[in-house]
Amino acid sequence: MQEEQDANGARPGLALRIGIAGALGIGAVVSGLVVSRRGRRLVREAWQGRRRTRLEDRVLDVFWGDPVLGRRDLEVTELEPGVIAVSGGVAAAVEGRRAVRLAGEVRDVRDVEDRIEVDSRLRLPRRLQV
Repeated sequence: MQEEQDANGARPGLALRIGIAGALGIGAVVSGLVVSRRGRRLVREAWQGRRRTRLEDRVLDVFWGDPVLGRRDLEVTELEPGVIAVSGGVAAAVEGRRAVRLAGEVRDVRDVEDRIEVDSRLRLPRRLQV
């Protein structure tokens, strides 16, 4: 069945369909941000008005991609060009050493200041448990 056209030749309901499709697309993007850890942190930092440097972004991307460190609340601050500080809590010293090592391997990082604290209340991943 063909829809009738209005005086301008447009089909009623087409704008509604386009609007619904747009809302669904925006909803998919937003829910993807809220569902992932990276997305939640991105939304939180945007809400707080925090702007990271490119180097901070690269280091955090490495952390967030790590199955263990991605679950930790680690912060990265560029103290001066090429020098970063890593802070936050980890479940064991081995996690802290891994974070510092990974941060030091990121392109353009010259030095890493370790401000990480071991927090025994955090759960240690099974593969790292003794």
